[in-house]
Order: sequence, then structure tokens, then C-alpha cells
Amino acid sequence: MSKKDAKNSDIKVSLSRELGLFDITMLGIAAMIGAGIFALTGIAAGIAGPALLIAFFLNGVVATLTSLAYAELGSAMPEAGGAYPWVREAMGGFLGYLSGWCCWTAQCIACSLYAVTFGAFLSELTKTLPIPQVLAAKVYAVAIVTLLAYINYSGVKESGRVGGFVTLAKLVILLIFIVFGVYATFARPDWIKAFTTPSFFPHGFSGVLAAMGLTYIAFEGYDIIVQSGEEVREPEKNIPKAVVLALWISVSIYLLVAFAAIGSVRTNIPGWMYLGKLKEFGLIKVADQIMPFGGFMIILGGLISTVSAMNATIYSSSRVAFAMGRDRYLPSFLAKIHDKNRTPHLATLFSYTIIATMAVLPIEVVATAADIMFLVLFILVNIVLVILRYRRPDIKRPFKVPAMPWLPISAIVLQVIIGYFLVTEIKHGDLVLGGTALWMLFGYAVYSVYSKKEIGKKLEAEVRTVYEERPVEEKFKVLVPVANPVMASKLANFAATIAKSREGEVILLNVVTVPEQTPLSAGMKYVKSAKEFLNQIIDQIDVPCGGMVKIGHRSAEAILNAVEEVKPDLLIMGWRGRTFRKDFVIGSTIDPILVRAKCDVVVVRFELGEVRKWSNDCSVLIPTAGGPHAVLAAELARDFAKKGRITLMYVGKSEKYRPIAEKIFRETEEPIKDLNFEKKFIVSSNPVNAIVRESAKYDLVMLGASNRPFLKNFLLGLFPEKIVNKTSKTVVMVRRWVSFKEVIKPK
Repeated sequence: MSKKDAKNSDIKVSLSRELGLFDITMLGIAAMIGAGIFALTGIAAGIAGPALLIAFFLNGVVATLTSLAYAELGSAMPEAGGAYPWVREAMGGFLGYLSGWCCWTAQCIACSLYAVTFGAFLSELTKTLPIPQVLAAKVYAVAIVTLLAYINYSGVKESGRVGGFVTLAKLVILLIFIVFGVYATFARPDWIKAFTTPSFFPHGFSGVLAAMGLTYIAFEGYDIIVQSGEEVREPEKNIPKAVVLALWISVSIYLLVAFAAIGSVRTNIPGWMYLGKLKEFGLIKVADQIMPFGGFMIILGGLISTVSAMNATIYSSSRVAFAMGRDRYLPSFLAKIHDKNRTPHLATLFSYTIIATMAVLPIEVVATAADIMFLVLFILVNIVLVILRYRRPDIKRPFKVPAMPWLPISAIVLQVIIGYFLVTEIKHGDLVLGGTALWMLFGYAVYSVYSKKEIGKKLEAEVRTVYEERPVEEKFKVLVPVANPVMASKLANFAATIAKSREGEVILLNVVTVPEQTPLSAGMKYVKSAKEFLNQIIDQIDVPCGGMVKIGHRSAEAILNAVEEVKPDLLIMGWRGRTFRKDFVIGSTIDPILVRAKCDVVVVRFELGEVRKWSNDCSVLIPTAGGPHAVLAAELARDFAKKGRITLMYVGKSEKYRPIAEKIFRETEEPIKDLNFEKKFIVSSNPVNAIVRESAKYDLVMLGASNRPFLKNFLLGLFPEKIVNKTSKTVVMVRRWVSFKEVIKPK
């Protein structure tokens, strides 16, 4: 790497903060008051009937639940890319990529929907020209997308001004339509019949749910607000306010427009049926009946609204592509910023190409596909909200979602229901679902073939191996990260006992960390002392042993990089026994390794005192709740107690738990059945105290990470920490690596 490249690699790319509360509120309204209200209102009225009012209101409620999640996460972590960086943070690799892929695709498809609507409306206005209307519609669609892509390329400030102007203009047109429509509705003596013929729910509540699914895309503007996080002034205050304001201003307008359109129609058939037959041109025909130049006004409003919505979605899709390029999930050139305009110009061009290409698709198909993508994304966001609330309570949250976790869980359930009826009730919904699934598979292929490799290269650039000496023979490998001399000696002895029992080898790792803004080369001056430190520890153990020194910005990433290189059978790490920070289960370095390391992991909290010389005649207590982690604990206990004793222990609340204990004992005892072991069932309402009392009789306590009380034991980490804090004995927590193949096809 050249000096220039090395220097550039240490410079973080970010966007300037130029947007205020009004700017991002109008940005959200611009996306919500778009093609949905003009083109989809008529289609949805034909599906739900007069109950379209209920559909719009319920969509507002469901969208509010998810918008609260966006408000909390967006104010706490204001970063370009919106939902994508949150999912990446909480759920890691592929799911983080998938959220970005879905978000980027959904925004592009939504923009194509607006472009198709724009083209259709403009072709209606110019249908007297000597050009086929269908062809004209496509030409107009591509032309307007090209113009707005150029505006976004020119800079955020310019695009924000255009978006604010057109949003105010279309709101004025819609308010005029509402005034005329409501007046025409109440001027009819029998206006109530417009909403009750043949009934308020002509297609049942399933029709309402299907209409909700079709029009749900109209209420995703809060997603766009949050994606502008890196460019918003005072994001912790402005993002939550803008989300709520934009959503309910838009919901109110949708309800009033739907009421005016259904109630003011004067035809031989019910108004909702009339709108359904005319589809995207329904509002135009209704406006012609109730107001002077009504059709022209609605066409003009539709053109203006789709322009503002396209402007917003081109903006947001390019920011998602920018963020994914910055993280190497998509080609890194997408993260480049124009020298003069300070915009992600290549990301904008990339999104523009997809949008213009997809603008040829039918309107209902495009809307359904976008809805499916957004629903997947919103479900992921609500899951992430719950996980991050538990894992990262330290994050400053100017706004917090109330009634956790019930509100996000409710949002997930409701969105699954909406998605089901969208696919089953909308015409060609099953075909759209199939196409969406194929697109997801293509995204997975991109991740597998390109993204994973690029992320690996990025990690290699961030972590440098400067010294490595390994034993020649390939045996059972134990990787041991060491730093503190006293802890290092204890860990080396502990690892050597396991390696000796299995005729294996130990590889010691020392990580030299430098600040994020400092080049890795700055850590070279510490390498000599790191090598001397490793050699001192190597001299203390009597099994084949080697060492590695890595320079990195983060210890956890360096250790994970070493795991990828060495491919150890076992990784052993030390733990002081107290976290101090609530955002980590057992430590800032250990937590990501427990989640991501593709090998078995052992975390040890040693008893206080001198370095103990471990042997195979120890006494080991294994409190067990079953599962693969408990079996690993038994396998490791074998290394320390071939000549000692092992006790399998289960704590139940009453005698009725004894059959469960016996079943778990049978699962766990297989690795130690030829050794001296016993099974002990204890009745207690306090498992921690029962285990602590029993541990006094043993040299080692081995805990298999439990899968069952996931949120409580894994996310909060209460169980192992409470045991560690109440006993002076050495406590070992083990986590077995279970591959995806083993999950779907257990042995």
C-alpha cells in the first residue's frame, strides 16, 4: 500500500450537517404524499370499499409503532443508511447486509412507482400529441427521474429546496380538493349511503387488510427522514419530532382525501366501486365532477407530488448505497463524495440506473414488490430495537419507545398479517412474492461472492499481523489471547492442560491496539516488547506452543481476524468477573467474539491467588440445563478430571422437574460416562445460590451457555455474572460453535 493510500484509509468519510427540522419533515411528507394518494387511492378503494378509511387509519397506527422504533434508533444513532447500520450493529454480517439490500431496493422500487405514476398522469395531460400514450408515459418517467437525479447530484441543499417547494404546492392542491369534496359530500341529503352501499365492508375485513398492504408503502417516509441522520442539525431532537409530524400530517390528509373522494361521487354505482374501476385515474375523474378545472388540478398535483416523492427516494436510496459502499457490502466506489458538490455522486448514479430500468413495470406489481421489501425491513428494525435496548443500554436515547418490548412485538405481528393479506388478496401477489424471493437470493449471491471477500479485505487492512511463530505439526489447536502478565500465565497453564490431554498445541496472541485515527504502522514500535512478553509466557508451559502479534484498532476485531487465520478448535479468554458497563454481557471484547467466532469459546474467571498448576485430577461441577454448550462443558471437564471427579447438577423448583433433569443428564454425560462422575438433582427456588453453595466443594465450575432463557441469560448475562460474583472458585463459561448446517440438520 502506498503512503497516499495508507493515509486515505485512515480518513473517515462523512456528510455535512445542513438539514433542519422543517427540511426533514418536508422530506418525509414528500415521500408519503406521493404516488400513493393519487394513484393507489382509487385501486385501494376498489379493494376495501368505504372501509378504505379504516385501512388508512390502521396503516397510520401500524406505521406509528414502527416509526417510534425509527425515532429512538435514529436519534440515538444518527447515521447515513437508516435501518441498515442498526441491523448491522445488532445482528451482524448477512442480516445487516440484507437490511441494506432491502432498504436500497425498496427505495428504488418506490421511486420507480412514482415515476410510473408521473408518466401516466403527464401522458393523460398530453394524450392529444401524435405519440402512443403508453410510450409517452415511459419516456416521461425516465426523463423526470434523470432530471431529479441530476438535482440530487448537484447537492443536498438544492434538492431540499426543490422538495420543500413542490411539497407545499401539492398540499395546497390537495386541500382545495378536500374542501370541494367534503362540501359536495355533505351537500347530498343521503351522503351516508355513499359509505354504506352495499355495506361499509363490501369485501370484509380481509379487503381492509389487503388495501393496507397495498398502500403501506405510502407511509414509509419516516424511513427517509432517519436516513438523512448524518446531515441533520441536532438529530437527537429533530429526528423524533420530524418522524411524528410527517406521519400524522400525511395520515390526516389521506383520510380526508379518501372521505372526499368516496362521498362526493355522483354516479349510478357506489363511489368506491367507481374509483376502483378507474384505478390510478379515479381522483382525476372525481375532481372533474366537484370542482372547476378539477381534473387538471389533480393531474398537476399528482405530477408535483410524484416529483417530490421521487426527489426524496432518489436521495434516500443513494444514501443507503453510499453507506453500503462505505462498509464494502457494495463496491467501495459508491462511497466516494464529489469534490465540488459534496454529494455521493456515484451512489446517486447507481440508484438512478436501477430506478430508470424498473420504471417500465406495471403500477400494482411495483407497489406490491416495494411493500414486501419495506415490510421485511420494518420487521428487522423492530427486532433490532429490542436487541439493542438490552445489549446497548449505555447509548444516549433522547427518545425512548414506551411499553418495551410489547410495542415492537405488536408492530412485528401486525406487519406479518399485512404482508400475508397483501400477497394472498392482491392480483398477481404470489408472482410478485416469487420475484421478490428471487431478488433476495440474488442479493445473497452478491453477498457470498463479493461482499464477504471485500469485508475480509477491509478487516485485513484494519488488522496487521506483524509476528507469527506456530508449531510445525497440525494438531488440536487452542488460541489464547493474552495481555496482562498475571492473567496470561493463568490462561496459558489452563490452555496447556487441555492441549496436553488432547495431544494438541497452544497459540498465544497479543494484540497491540492503536486509536482509530492512528495508522497501524504507529503500533510497530510496540512489537518488540510484545514478542518478548509472548516468549516469557511460552517458556512457562510444557506443550507445543507458538505466538502471534497483531496490530489493530479494536481488540475484538483483531482476535476474530486471528480466528479466521488460525482456525483453532478452541479459543480461551480471560474474564475478570465484573463488567461495570451494562451494555456488555461480560465485556466489550468478549461479547462480539462469543457471537461471531467460528470455533468453540471458553471464558475463564480465575480464583484469586497464585497461578495454579492445573492437572487432570481436579474436581469439576457442571450445572447443566442441557444443549450443545453443556456437552462441550462435559468434554472440557474430561481434560481436567480424568483422575478426579465430576458432578452433573440440575436445579429444579420442585420434584416434578426430576424427569427433566434425568433427560438432560443423559444428554450431557456421554463424554464422561467412563470417568468418575455423579448426577445431583437439587430442589431450590434460587438456582444461583444453590450452585454457589455446591461450588465450594470443587476446584472448577463449568457453565454451558444456555439457549433457553435467551433474552435474560444471554443478552443480560445475569446468570453467569451472579454466580461469579458469589463464589471465589474458578468459573468457566463455554460456548460451542454450531454451524448453520448443524442448526437445520442436527446430528
